[in-house]
Amino acid sequence: SARGHRIYINTPSITMYKVLLVLASAAALKRPQRALKVRGGELGLNSETAIQVGTWITGLSGAMGYVDPKGNLENYGINKAEASGLDNARWAGANQLTLAAIYAADPEQAVGLSGYYAAWNLIASAPATLATGFPKAAIYGWAAVCAALGKKTLSGDVSPWALVAVWGLNGIQQHFMQDQVVDMYGANKQTKLGKSMMGIAGQSMMMAGVYMGALTQGKSQAEAFGITWALGGLLVTKFAFTEAEGLGAPKTGPLVWAVISAGIAYACLK
Repeated sequence: SARGHRIYINTPSITMYKVLLVLASAAALKRPQRALKVRGGELGLNSETAIQVGTWITGLSGAMGYVDPKGNLENYGINKAEASGLDNARWAGANQLTLAAIYAADPEQAVGLSGYYAAWNLIASAPATLATGFPKAAIYGWAAVCAALGKKTLSGDVSPWALVAVWGLNGIQQHFMQDQVVDMYGANKQTKLGKSMMGIAGQSMMMAGVYMGALTQGKSQAEAFGITWALGGLLVTKFAFTEAEGLGAPKTGPLVWAVISAGIAYACLK
């Protein structure tokens, strides 16, 4: 390509992510009409705006990371990225975009729908995750499990806590225990940047788990969103001070995300 890096996005992958974007857009546009009826708690103007802004910037950031991981990394000052780093940066973008779709879903159905979103995410990201050594059986096996859990959760046959646990535990593992993930799946084509990007993907998974867990506990969407973005702000601050320098990236980008996260959390929880 003109930028000298490989692009292997296939048409089905593009189609799946267009579907996620359309779902997110449609849900976000509908939300104002039901703003005062979300899970028994009123949403004021500020929290409603914060939810919409947070959903859109998450989706846009994810789309950029998925479509052009090299360009997206360069935006944060990471100019040298090998294949593993690019592949896992694409995986991180995919998870951000999926998180945005969960945010945009009807809060009453978000947990069940997240199972389908996870399945689409895994399938659409397969070219990237396969390239880093993850086996097909694990990728498509998890996709089948997530889709089945989504269906059973929406029908009421399975507790929503099952999917909350899937998101949260996988997120913790990918964010804090990359070496364990690599050993477990035999995905040994990893580099320092690749593992760091796996950690970013894990952050999105953890945020999804916390958001849906809060909703399942009966918290309002504003409360759930605020708690989730407070967590996101802490994790991105940790990245700024513990990983950015080692990757040759300035702290500015992640710290901007930390400030935005704090603002969204405040608007939703005040």
